[in-house]
Amino acid sequence: MPGCIILLAGAIWPRFTLAMLWLFSDYPAKAFDSVLWPLLGFFVLPATTLGYELARNWSTHGSLAGGWFLLPAVGLLYDLGYTGAAAKR
Repeated sequence: MPGCIILLAGAIWPRFTLAMLWLFSDYPAKAFDSVLWPLLGFFVLPATTLGYELARNWSTHGSLAGGWFLLPAVGLLYDLGYTGAAAKR
């Protein structure tokens, strides 16, 4: 159930969800080795970064094997579509 809430919040407010995960969980620390990549992802591709963090933390082995690569891929499509729609306005 918490996973569904995180995904729903991430679809609506990816940057807010990333900030809440950073403040109240250790998802970013488990997914990334440094602070640079999540910080850069927060500003450039927030949904992709969120998808990567969730995939790394929810997968059994901590990798993107076995279909977990779809979360960051969907996040990338979301980011590209979202920025493309904003650029047209």
